[in-house]
Amino acid sequence: MSEGITFKSTDHQQRFFDAMQQIEKIDSGRLDPEYGAAIYVLTADLATWYKAQGYIKRDGILFEEMLQNQDWSGGYRVLIQWAANLFNEHAASCNPVELMRLDESNFEVALAALKIRRYSWRVKGQQ
Repeated sequence: MSEGITFKSTDHQQRFFDAMQQIEKIDSGRLDPEYGAAIYVLTADLATWYKAQGYIKRDGILFEEMLQNQDWSGGYRVLIQWAANLFNEHAASCNPVELMRLDESNFEVALAALKIRRYSWRVKGQQ
């Protein structure tokens, strides 16, 4: 489905593409880089997605409210802040050194999100 994006699982991949299509952030097979990076992080874990999906709209993601209103473990708080920074550089601040707190799987999620943000991936089989 996608070139160069590694997902944690097939469920992660499905949640990601479903969310991106629902908010209409895939245009001519190219991911919106800001939304793509953030949604990639937010869909990586099912429990995170359940908490986050109500804060995502076609015209923005309410990261500040998400961080204030939901209970996040230390590692997931770092990931949410990372997603916020990739979405909007003025959102919840996350020093890249904080990524060292992540386990290997979530560190890979953070790196993949950075690549999505930088390269605005083209995906196959998606409109």
